[in-house]
Amino acid sequence: MIFLVTGDVNEGKTSYMQSLYRELGEGDGFICPKVMNRNILVRYDIEQLSSGKAMPFAAPLENVRNDWDEQCRFGNYSFSKQAIQYAERVIDKIIEDKTEPFFIDEIGPLEIENRNGFHSITKKIIESGLEGFIVVRKSMIDKFIQKFQTEKSDFLPIGINKIIKHEDLEKRKK
Repeated sequence: MIFLVTGDVNEGKTSYMQSLYRELGEGDGFICPKVMNRNILVRYDIEQLSSGKAMPFAAPLENVRNDWDEQCRFGNYSFSKQAIQYAERVIDKIIEDKTEPFFIDEIGPLEIENRNGFHSITKKIIESGLEGFIVVRKSMIDKFIQKFQTEKSDFLPIGINKIIKHEDLEKRKK
C-alpha cells in the first residue's frame, strides 16, 4: 500500500511527513522543507530522514546562486541536478535494502506533467512494491494516479489530519 499524503499548498504536508517518520521510528526517504528568511522563501532543501543530511533542492529564480547546478526549470523555480541525483541514491538504497515504509515529499506538476524532478524515482519506488508514503497535492491526486498506476500499485489518499500508526501498516501487510 502506498499512502498518498494530501493537502493544499502550505498546509503542513512536509511537517506531517517528518512527524510520521518520527512516530513510526522506521523507514527512510526524504522531505523537502522550506528555508525562509524573514517570511520570504529562500529555497527548498532535500533532507534524508534517517541521516538528517540536507542540501539545496529548488530555489526561486531570483535566489539562484552562481554555483547552482540546474537540472531544469519549472514556473519560477530552478531545480538542482545534484539534489535530484541525491534523491535517486536515497531511493535506490531504500529499494536495494527493502526499507519500509519509504517517504517521498513531494510529487507535483514537475513530475506528473513534465516527467522531470522525482518522476523516475517515483516510478521506481512504485514498481518495487514497497509500502510507504508519497506527498501529492490534493489538486494533483487524480493526475498522479493516472500517471503512476500499475498492477503493483495500491494507492490510498489520506489527508494530513489522518494519523497512521505502525499497527495500521502491519494490518495492511496481512
